[in-house]
Amino acid sequence: MFNDKSYIEVNREERFLCALFAHALLSSEAIRKNFVALVHSKFDVVLNPASLQVFLEAAALRDYWNDLGDPIAYTDKTHAKRKGVLLSILKEVGIPESAIDDYDFFRTSDEKLWSPGRWNTGAIKNSGLNELIKVKWAFNAKPDILIVSGSSVLMIEGKLESGEGHNEESGYQQLKTQELITCLLKLLVPQFKNSTFYNTLLALHPKSGISWKEVLTIVGSDELDAFSQKCFAQLQRFYLRT
Repeated sequence: MFNDKSYIEVNREERFLCALFAHALLSSEAIRKNFVALVHSKFDVVLNPASLQVFLEAAALRDYWNDLGDPIAYTDKTHAKRKGVLLSILKEVGIPESAIDDYDFFRTSDEKLWSPGRWNTGAIKNSGLNELIKVKWAFNAKPDILIVSGSSVLMIEGKLESGEGHNEESGYQQLKTQELITCLLKLLVPQFKNSTFYNTLLALHPKSGISWKEVLTIVGSDELDAFSQKCFAQLQRFYLRT
């Protein structure tokens, strides 16, 4: 038998806590103001508590690519838009634009241009264009929280018991991938061209970034519903372990 506890008392899912934090930001003006003050004290990013757009699991590059046109009713117009985006990416990472015609991994069997998130990693390695593996990671990444406020953008990777995602064999580093996402968003998305970005961690004991303990001081408000307050209170148990 498992212990006789409510699920609130055993839940360890960091994505749930990120969703709960987003809910708190959107629900309470006081919490938004306290969060904006905390961010301003730590980073060179100015947010407006009256105009926070909060997104979870934000796959912005993937979604903007999809918005270029219907992938099923594929038209010359959609193809031209996709090719324009790919040419901009190739130029940014220092790869000749002729690569699109030289390597098959850019295209499907019926000559549609793949989203970078769908490129074949093995084929990229065989081509020697290894910088494109990082582009693939960027298109597949989903930063936990994306906050947009005017020309300021805060990208947050939430952690609870795990550290920053990385893979020594492949060279993958989560925050480095977020930096590339920032670069590509500024390059490719007019809305973000002149935006100021900051990428950070939300963790128990971050060397730099935001700690869950700091979040607790922000969300300690009677304005939140009882369920959210109980769930946030459970963060204390993680600090008792460390």
